[in-house]
Amino acid sequence: MDRPQYLKWSVKEDGVVFEDRPPLNCYRLSYEIDEDILSDWALHIRRHYVPDDELEEDAFLNELTVEEYLRQYIIPQKGENFGPTARSNDISEILFADLFEFVLNYEVPRCKQYNRSGKNESEHGTDVLAYRFFVSPKKPHKNDELVAIEVKALLSSKEAGKVIKDAVGDSKKDEHRFSHTLDYYRKKLRSMGKISESERIARFQQKTENPYKTLYVGAAISSLPSIKEKVIVGIKGTDLELKTDQSIFYVHGADLMSLAHQVFERCTK
Repeated sequence: MDRPQYLKWSVKEDGVVFEDRPPLNCYRLSYEIDEDILSDWALHIRRHYVPDDELEEDAFLNELTVEEYLRQYIIPQKGENFGPTARSNDISEILFADLFEFVLNYEVPRCKQYNRSGKNESEHGTDVLAYRFFVSPKKPHKNDELVAIEVKALLSSKEAGKVIKDAVGDSKKDEHRFSHTLDYYRKKLRSMGKISESERIARFQQKTENPYKTLYVGAAISSLPSIKEKVIVGIKGTDLELKTDQSIFYVHGADLMSLAHQVFERCTK
């Protein structure tokens, strides 16, 4: 996928810490209402659900216009049961996938939202997987990295401490479930015709034969407009009991649920 334009609104905030001073990776989403950027973001999100080369045929076979098909079958709607939750979860997971791919230079499979059983239902397993090969061409090396990212979103809240705690707590479960997600992604990517990407995922299913580094990320996002004095209040780093292979990413910005709705309303156009 191409780099979405909205990422220029993502500003890294160095020096942000918890109350007892341990640092975290922090980004602020400093956005404005720009029609071109919001429409580009919406198209980027829509392509996670259904690619361009399938959309018109899918709509035609269901005897609907493209916009009707997207609204009824694909894009979570604000007025539906669990629609706002699905919007919040999906835009947040895609945002962290974009952050790891386009800012931190990992490869990130884009298949989780594709062809899922219900438009307001999320797949089980690790929220986002990212990986990086140490050498080129891409051959197994002990310094290859696999990152399991657990995303928690509170887009309607300014709360930071709770969403970070929840993300870190669930991230500790990924040690036992990312292998199932790897297998699921490998098969799904192959069914989508992404054979090379499926084969790259298969490399990370062979840790016994070809060891690699595994990292775990608790990724949190909420609508805290700003962080006073660069300190996340109400939470201490020691309370999180982080392991050496575990880290925290936090994204914040004003009124992110409203922003999410504005983006998703453009997904059907």
